[in-house]
Amino acid sequence: MNEYENKKKWKRKTVCNNCGMQGHLFFSCKRPIMSFGIICFRYNPKRKQNEYLLVRRKDTLGYVDFLRGKFNIYNDFHIKQLIAEMTHYEIIGILNNEYSQLWSNLWNKKNEKFDVKINEKFNYIKNKKKYLFPQTVNWSEPEWGFPKGRRNGKENDYECSIREFEEETGYSSKNLIMIKNVGFVEEIFTGSNAKSYKHKYYICKMDYSNTLCENNFQKEEISDLKWFSYNECILKIRNYNHEKLNILKKVHLLINNNLYI
Repeated sequence: MNEYENKKKWKRKTVCNNCGMQGHLFFSCKRPIMSFGIICFRYNPKRKQNEYLLVRRKDTLGYVDFLRGKFNIYNDFHIKQLIAEMTHYEIIGILNNEYSQLWSNLWNKKNEKFDVKINEKFNYIKNKKKYLFPQTVNWSEPEWGFPKGRRNGKENDYECSIREFEEETGYSSKNLIMIKNVGFVEEIFTGSNAKSYKHKYYICKMDYSNTLCENNFQKEEISDLKWFSYNECILKIRNYNHEKLNILKKVHLLINNNLYI
């Protein structure tokens, strides 16, 4: 078998964990970074209205990227963007704790190994650029959003959505009722790291009786799970998440007018 045939065979076997297509790997994928999830709603007979399931991250996106060293120490604008996404508690933690402790807490493990170079970046910002940390903080809690996550090898979009929903919420997918005439909605946006992201959500319903347990969520990544009315969701989702707010409005309009089967 010559080199050309070997390469052709490799491409047939190789599947990208990002877009799910053959012929390349995640690191060389040209498409936006993709996640798949479920927008789930229920009718609450006590409140006599539809409610949507939201999960709250354990740590903010800005905090995670900061601890992972996803910044240039000379790019003050980007660093301030990351810090602006953090909660008051996270900023206090950065200013008053060693990197090793915060890194271990991030992964819920004691003495978790860390990158020495990232530790140096962390200390440089903390000691030399303390002026980047604001006196007042906008957020008292991490971001709320819909259950979602990245694809595992050879999963299709829907399989990934279902797995992530079960893992993050603790609810069984057997109780999900797919809204057939909608299928899915998508949000595409550019993150503070200048990378493109695409989130694909399937629309599902659950009977109220199957949603009463709210404490089986994934504690490693999720800090809370709640069912909210539409207006409550609007207040919980951060105001700069325009795409997420827009798809919620579209889904709510459809559901509130019973335009689904």
